Amino acid sequence: MNHFLRVGLLLLCFCPLFIYSQDVLSTLNSMYTTVKGDTWESVAADHGISINELREANPDVTGKKLKKGKLLFIPKASSVQRGDMAGIPLANVTGESSVIRTTIPNLKVGVLLPFEDAKMVEFYRGFLMAADSVRLSGVNLDIYAWDCGYSVSLVEDLQSKLNGMDIVFGPATPTQIPSVAAHCRELGIRHVLPFQNDLLLQEFPLVYSATASSPVLYDAAVKDLLDNYTKKNFVIVRSGTADSGNLLCSSIKQQLAQLNVIPRELKLEGDDFAYESAFNQFRNNVILLDDSSIRSLDALLARLKGFSQNHPDYHLSLVGFPEWQKESQRLMNDFFAFDTYIISPYYYNVLDSRTKHFQSSYEKNFHIPIAEDNPCYAALGFDLGYYFLQGISTLGETFEQMHGSLQQEPYQNRFRFGRNDLGMGFTNNFVQFIHYTREHMVELIRQRPQFPLG
Repeated sequence: MNHFLRVGLLLLCFCPLFIYSQDVLSTLNSMYTTVKGDTWESVAADHGISINELREANPDVTGKKLKKGKLLFIPKASSVQRGDMAGIPLANVTGESSVIRTTIPNLKVGVLLPFEDAKMVEFYRGFLMAADSVRLSGVNLDIYAWDCGYSVSLVEDLQSKLNGMDIVFGPATPTQIPSVAAHCRELGIRHVLPFQNDLLLQEFPLVYSATASSPVLYDAAVKDLLDNYTKKNFVIVRSGTADSGNLLCSSIKQQLAQLNVIPRELKLEGDDFAYESAFNQFRNNVILLDDSSIRSLDALLARLKGFSQNHPDYHLSLVGFPEWQKESQRLMNDFFAFDTYIISPYYYNVLDSRTKHFQSSYEKNFHIPIAEDNPCYAALGFDLGYYFLQGISTLGETFEQMHGSLQQEPYQNRFRFGRNDLGMGFTNNFVQFIHYTREHMVELIRQRPQFPLG
């Protein structure tokens, strides 16, 4: 069957997968992408299920006709016993057992995602590839996934299904997260938030925020930027439309003030004289834009090109934001020319041999190429899944104390979790610089960036 995405072939051979819809928990057999001419009747007949079963598993798909390219969840036939997690006993939740498990070879994993979002589907596919890799080490994984949509009421109805899980991933929507976090806290379940980074969950000791927040990211980066600060001239460019990028500028100003240093400032639309007045011919000029938008970046690059033509002896280093990676192919030569350092918790190198193998495996198993997006959601799903599934299975209940010892070979995202300021909950504190050198090389700097001294 064309476009038949058999998830079970590689990824779910030995684990049950459940999709929730309209108060029914149906065992998922596979996923299927519709082609021209498909109908509810034909798809149901091809998979040996009833039309009602197919419709119940896909409540978000309405209408009598099926559009080409629609992703459908295919439940197993009703003759297969439907699962219910409510009866699974809790493991070391109540504190009745004093035995600390240093390994957990049988993991029960819950996933809550809005599967109508193509990015969430891609994330989940990468996650399942990670699960398959972990199984090769002898770990048994029971993965239960639910389409939680975006409503709070739906995710609250699903919470009882999480009883007995060792770890829960998701949901993705900020309004849904607090109730799930509270339920996991009550049962002592580790709870991973793959995407949200701005929620205040300090009172939840087993919550892991996998995406570093902007304040954490920029504060860590600024500490590195200030290395040998006496040899640098910091210049803040005001675009007039400052966004989250202004957090970086605010952080650099605050920390420079503690050193009795005031950065130069200029307006983006300034003329050549304004730029020359802000820059220093005898120091490395570290340029920070207060706006992460690509539009402002393009305008700044145009100004810097003109300035460099008139003043070739000035050394300019541009510092930028994770969003700039989306334009890395188009702006590669400009990044090289201005010795650019992009602050980012992730980096996906499409030219790396491991990455190419990952993309090939993904396409082989799902019959669809990885979406050209930045960040790559499939890689994030794999990296996050492997980190926690392999880590918890090998470290057991010592994971909170020992996860820093885990060896990582990620495709895109690295994780360096630390307790927040209140000692509750974990945040990914990893930060790196993606350096586009004047020698047309790309290097990852995970310690202190060594800016040229000028």
